[in-house]
Amino acid sequence: MNDRNKIIYILIVLINITPYLYVFYDFKKVSFNIDNAIGFYPIFGFIACIALIIIAKCLALILKKEDTYYD
Repeated sequence: MNDRNKIIYILIVLINITPYLYVFYDFKKVSFNIDNAIGFYPIFGFIACIALIIIAKCLALILKKEDTYYD
């Protein structure tokens, strides 16, 4: 098996095992005062969504190729 197939196989195994690790995590161990604020998670999700869009736009500017790249 070549290196690329090994990496793909390891990634597939890790992706399939990860959800089962969720069972062993103790959610009561970590808590912050802001978690109890009304509407914290919707606001946090909205801000995270906007941040992902901004990061994607900046990344697109950096990775953008010229129009004549494939000519």
